[in-house]
Amino acid sequence: MGPLDIDADELQQIQNKAKGYPRKPDNIKWSDWNKLSEKDKNDVWAEEGLNKFLKNQEIRRKAVEKAAQFKISAAPLDGQSPDNKTQRWPVDQIQKSTDYVFFQFGKYIPPFGKDAAKGLNFRGTKDPDDDKKIIPGSVSSKRSGYNASISKMEVDEAYPTIMLPIPQDLSNTTAAGWQGKAFTGMGRAAIAAVAGGNNAFALQKAGDFSGNIKAIQDSLTSNVLNLVPGVGGNLDVNDISGSARGVVLNPNAELLYDSPELREIGMSFKMVPRNAEEAAIIRTICQTFRRAALPMWGAEEKSLTFHNDVKYETKGESQGANVGGDGGSGKGKTTIAGENFIRVPHLCKFTFMKGNKPHQWLAQYKPCAISNVVVNYTPDNTYATYSDGSPVATEIRLNFQETKLIFSDEVEQGF
Repeated sequence: MGPLDIDADELQQIQNKAKGYPRKPDNIKWSDWNKLSEKDKNDVWAEEGLNKFLKNQEIRRKAVEKAAQFKISAAPLDGQSPDNKTQRWPVDQIQKSTDYVFFQFGKYIPPFGKDAAKGLNFRGTKDPDDDKKIIPGSVSSKRSGYNASISKMEVDEAYPTIMLPIPQDLSNTTAAGWQGKAFTGMGRAAIAAVAGGNNAFALQKAGDFSGNIKAIQDSLTSNVLNLVPGVGGNLDVNDISGSARGVVLNPNAELLYDSPELREIGMSFKMVPRNAEEAAIIRTICQTFRRAALPMWGAEEKSLTFHNDVKYETKGESQGANVGGDGGSGKGKTTIAGENFIRVPHLCKFTFMKGNKPHQWLAQYKPCAISNVVVNYTPDNTYATYSDGSPVATEIRLNFQETKLIFSDEVEQGF
């Protein structure tokens, strides 16, 4: 049973507690309470408990609904599907019952700006029945904050949606950063002591190691050997032990996990128009991708103000970066004209579709940045056009980079 389901056992407990031990609700005067019969008192108290229960359930429901706004979906933005404004190629082959890629475009939302942080509840919502507990499903915290900038992304109607066939060379790559690290015996023991609290073992290893290596270190630190002609200088422990005894310190190499990698994907489409209508559609498709990949001149505001004293709110309606200190009185701030900036290009949300639903057999991507757009007007190595000047074939190659990391539990969500 979920946190918002009506708990029959709890309702029964409310009724049972009301029998024989009725308590006066806060909204009833003692004079009126004393006039009631025992049966009426029981009924009033039971109703008061039920109202409180329903009120708390409503608090839980709203908290969970608010947190759900920051969840990432593998489906198209805003639940859209292709319509009569969608640019599709080929016109008579891509239908809503086939497999295709559905492209949408939206404005970039700065991940650390106020628009991304607005409405986030970093601490979660406390349960009205127990201040020490957080309502299950209400916790937005850092993870929802991480995804907030793309979960709030909306489709820009100035850019048409696009439908194209599934690329012939389609794959999904999950890459991770692993690095080999070398540890000396002493370093290995020290790390083990920190992790497990075994300080005695670390001290023993340190004593064994330092006793045998002290003479070498002393000679190195005094630079005596490095001053001898023909030695070459910059000697280390392994240089001396290797050249004198034929041994070097055991590196104790270990492979350690560093970080996941943002996914990248490339797509290529060769489009051949069969009539003037398809030629115009192909041109619009290419222009749309090029427009979305390019920055825009100037900021949306006429001027931008930067404050020296900035604080980051984690609660209330003003969550995000806010002016602190002078409260924006004019001290310690700089105003720069908006025309000195360029706006970040749009992001692209593409969804592999089967009919009107996301394709369950293909891994989906979170909104991506368009890192490369190549439009080739001579894919067959020959320049040829129709009478109106439209190319007989056009190839477009696209490269995308995902804007957010994916985590193991998101694989089941379609990513």
